[in-house]
Amino acid sequence: MAHDEQCLTSRPVRILTPPLQENASTGLPPPTRLALPDSIYFLDDSGNSDISLFGFIRVPWVGGWRAADAAWATFLERLQVSPHFSYTPGYPLHAVDLAAGRGRLLHPKDGTAPTALQKSEAASVVLQGLQVLSQVPRLAVGSVYRRGANREDLYADLVEMVNNRHAEAGSSCQFIVDGNGTERALRAAHRRLPTDRRHVLGDPLLVPAGRLPLLQAADFVAHAAYQSLVRHPRRAFMWDWYPRFFPAAGALMNLGRPL
Repeated sequence: MAHDEQCLTSRPVRILTPPLQENASTGLPPPTRLALPDSIYFLDDSGNSDISLFGFIRVPWVGGWRAADAAWATFLERLQVSPHFSYTPGYPLHAVDLAAGRGRLLHPKDGTAPTALQKSEAASVVLQGLQVLSQVPRLAVGSVYRRGANREDLYADLVEMVNNRHAEAGSSCQFIVDGNGTERALRAAHRRLPTDRRHVLGDPLLVPAGRLPLLQAADFVAHAAYQSLVRHPRRAFMWDWYPRFFPAAGALMNLGRPL
């Protein structure tokens, strides 16, 4: 997973939860039941040595994922006809590289350096992607950060916060996170939730962003949120992108712990 950095959308996420009680007639546990979440969260991280940050996209399970995925797929199709770079389906888009005008997308095989126009157009890909997300019905975004914290601790507090909010609403959710499946600390954060008040269902589904386009979209959200926070002088053009396209998200939430 990169800091500052066909698909699974047609396959439903199956979340199996243990039964609450035994079968009274046989003494055997009843068949495992299928629990489906009300919402899906797609998460990616950003940050530097001082700041950890997670950005996320939340969509309703019923209809929301399909609508968001279709909108993002249309956006990617438009990139294929760009005269400024050669985008091919499946190429992993990373906001940090696009904003900086670097990466293989802008470096053809002959080794020619990208022009200023190409770099500008690459950065505008992030802008266009955020605009697309802002127009998807029932899609919401958010971001949390903490200074002086590692990614795992921030993630654990985010999971707890989201779980509490869904408990209050009487709803449930599932997390899908950019990862390669080895992130044990992220799984541990889910397993620490109280079993009698658990509304973030199951372990996080850890998927490389290159395999799931909406995780690349979450990367765009995370990097835009990060730049709105740190306000790097070379990325001044990005400072207002996050609040401009997602005013309902409000300010970035600081999950700092009191000393």
